[in-house]
Amino acid sequence: MNLREMAYYSLDYLQHHKLRSFLTVLGIVVGISSVILLVGLVQGLKSDVLKQLEDFGPRTIIITPQSATSSGGGFGASSFLPTKGKLFEKDYERIDKLADIASITKIVMGQTTVVFKNESIGGSVYGIEAGVFDDTVPVEIEAGRFIQAGDRGVAGLGASIATGFKQTKEDVKTGSVISLSGKRFRVIGVLKPTGNSFAPLDSVIFIPIDDARELFNNTLLPNEISAIRLTLKEGSDVDAAGERITDILIASHHVTNDTKDFSVITPTFINKRFSGVLDTLTLFLGAIASISLIVGGIGISNTMFMSVLERRREIGTMKALGAKTDQIRDLFIVESAIIGFIGGFIGLFFAISVGLALVYLANIAFVFDPLVIGGAIVFSIGIGLFSGTFPAIEAAKVDPIEALRYE
Repeated sequence: MNLREMAYYSLDYLQHHKLRSFLTVLGIVVGISSVILLVGLVQGLKSDVLKQLEDFGPRTIIITPQSATSSGGGFGASSFLPTKGKLFEKDYERIDKLADIASITKIVMGQTTVVFKNESIGGSVYGIEAGVFDDTVPVEIEAGRFIQAGDRGVAGLGASIATGFKQTKEDVKTGSVISLSGKRFRVIGVLKPTGNSFAPLDSVIFIPIDDARELFNNTLLPNEISAIRLTLKEGSDVDAAGERITDILIASHHVTNDTKDFSVITPTFINKRFSGVLDTLTLFLGAIASISLIVGGIGISNTMFMSVLERRREIGTMKALGAKTDQIRDLFIVESAIIGFIGGFIGLFFAISVGLALVYLANIAFVFDPLVIGGAIVFSIGIGLFSGTFPAIEAAKVDPIEALRYE
């Protein structure tokens, strides 16, 4: 009996025991589809994060008065957690002397209550330098214009703020008047939605930096700033510039690299942080999903043991007709491998169908990794082979005379 004959023989047996075969294959289907779906979702999330990182700016550096290593924050300039670190105008002036800088701006930030037509919501305020902030953050205007030099008492709104007043049933538009901590500001522009978590402009109110200093004069020290954002010249080494800025601020703040009270955030810094977390999450979820594959393998072993018991007389007949011990063994191994292959193929089809549905219907990022898909199929066949090996060896040991007497 050659391999092809063994395959036809095994498929015929599986067809005659449809329910048992279905339940055995189902365990592999669940395992394979779980692995591909979970890993694909995490890889999709990683791809989305890296795309947002590109939008963040490959030559952008942000300095915040908060250590990302000690406080868990520092990914963006929008962190309002209490911090012992402070940035001042002198820090800005020292950094501004670097030769590789194409554009640099300082930002004054705070949290306040935004009031529009007697409805109030919480909002984040960025006090910006008109005409400079736009160079480091490519803002896109939906309506109106952005803040210009000489403007006072005006505001530009992120998309989420403009549409965030639900009780009034009216969006904030250009020309509307809002109140920030009791001070009136006229809206001159509304930004387009970005959806970027690294440059969270959608939920921000932009006002001139001098207005922001007056608005938050009770919480800011003289000459204190909340963040510095800069863009380097084309071809500059961003990581090297980040290290120089770190050295400047360590000397200025009289701290060490281990006790520093600030963060210098570069694209590489964010990339390493998120890639490390997402790679760990991929391994963790993949390991969890693999448990179902192991359970499926146990199901195959159980089915094959039952098959050996039920087919003892059949095994005896084949041996009596001249079938060799290794042929009997190989027959059961082929049968278990076929179960693993069928389960893997159906699981792959199901995972791809669900993945495409997530992409096109739910607009969720999903990555079909050929390495993961190929590995899952090979693993499913391997599970089948491994699970069926011991039952196959037991089948090969069956004594033909005893087997023929078996009822």
